[in-house]
Amino acid sequence: MAYDPVSGTLKSRSITLSYEIPVSKIARFWEALGEGKVLATRCRRCGRRMFPPQAACDKCHSEDIEWFEIKSTGRVVAFTHIVVRPASFQAYPVYTPAIAEFEEDGVRVFAWIAPGTPKRAIKVGMKVRVEARTEDGRRTWVLVPVE
Repeated sequence: MAYDPVSGTLKSRSITLSYEIPVSKIARFWEALGEGKVLATRCRRCGRRMFPPQAACDKCHSEDIEWFEIKSTGRVVAFTHIVVRPASFQAYPVYTPAIAEFEEDGVRVFAWIAPGTPKRAIKVGMKVRVEARTEDGRRTWVLVPVE
């Protein structure tokens, strides 16, 4: 790392990482995002609901899985503002990942709070809905505050 005494900062070396992750067993999830839907899975054997979707139940290991859309309103149970971003996120503004519990759908969703949401408005207990988006050619999902 290079130290800059004028600014009092360290400059690290650039690093680029790229992964290819096989998702054929949950391709339906990524296709649904492109259609504006956010899906989760439910095990037909034990009833466990999973998000992100899984091809096999992490509780009973059954592969008898069904898909469902997350449609209910959730509540934020935890969040943090990321100000010091990792190298691969330097191009993004400050962001806020959060966990929201969707009791009706029986899942917890980890996602960024929708960009543009004022930081001061984000609170534990805040009502949100999950929304599919395509940003920079990437399919993703965010938590959007609801009144």
